[in-house]
Amino acid sequence: MKQINLILFSFLFIQNTVFSQNVGIGTATPNAKAVLELKSTDKGVLFPRLTSAQRNAITNPPDGLHIYNTDEHCLNYYDSAYQVWNCYCENDTCKTVTITINEDTSAIDFYTGYAIKYPQARKFIILITEDVTINGKITTANVTNITLHPAIDFSTMPVSFTGTTVKIINHGAIYGFGGHSGDGATGLVGGDCNANAANGSAGGNAIETNYTSEITVINYGLVAGGGGGGGGRAALGQLGGGGGGGAGIPFTSGGIGGGNSVWNCNGLGYCVCILSGSNIAANGTGGTNVIGGVGGNGANGGGNGGNAGGLGQTGQNGTGTNAGTGGTAGWAILGGSGKSSISNFGTGQSFGVVD
Repeated sequence: MKQINLILFSFLFIQNTVFSQNVGIGTATPNAKAVLELKSTDKGVLFPRLTSAQRNAITNPPDGLHIYNTDEHCLNYYDSAYQVWNCYCENDTCKTVTITINEDTSAIDFYTGYAIKYPQARKFIILITEDVTINGKITTANVTNITLHPAIDFSTMPVSFTGTTVKIINHGAIYGFGGHSGDGATGLVGGDCNANAANGSAGGNAIETNYTSEITVINYGLVAGGGGGGGGRAALGQLGGGGGGGAGIPFTSGGIGGGNSVWNCNGLGYCVCILSGSNIAANGTGGTNVIGGVGGNGANGGGNGGNAGGLGQTGQNGTGTNAGTGGTAGWAILGGSGKSSISNFGTGQSFGVVD
């Protein structure tokens, strides 16, 4: 019995000594500041050797976990703050470039604005801070030829950047433009009193990409394609209401309501269609960054303009015969071919289709 107690006491003493002191391998006097010190003149430390796929299959890796990546021929370590594997190599192809956006801006072209500065980099993190808004913009304001650019555009990334991965950690708002509203017909188009109402235009996209880049959004804020504009309304001898403006960054106010158009003939069989200046149908209301505008009421029996789409929603058609069609919804992410994704956390919200 005394021998058993002695053995137990010795084990506990040794165990306490090992856990309370530094450990040395190849040295009897490890550095006092080191938990573990290794010394050798003919041996090294061999980290676990994994491919990128094997590394990525590790679930919930702890911050600072190290492996040797046999695909990259480089030591990798896990950064839990951004949930990304990084590397120690000088070559930028395995390093992660972090970009912080802390001011409102519009229509970011990611290649010309950022990626071109890192020609070897293939991994990027974009950190968008709280209260920052990134929206699309219009380069052509002619309502018959509208060009809407997305809030963040990756589609200009060249072929040389194929395989690039981008993680967007969003605490702000990424908006597509709201679609333009369709006007109610005045009957003055081409001198035709029976003219159709205008269609609503499509909402703008929040993010666009192409086959070269894989976009992952970790979203604590808002990502939203613009709502489509509402269609106008017209019918024979009637006045259509204007369509509503799409939700998102507002493009214009609501569509203009149709006017009271009449034939003016000169007695020689030649007639033109003119606006009499009375009985103007109601205009549609403009959209906001939250809701779509409401179509205006028609006059003289004309129907109402269509309501615009909310964030990421298609605009409604105008009512009745010859009505303008509603614009299609903007995408949350367009062009990803199934490689892109949005994950919402906390109060994060996303509106629109993710391609």
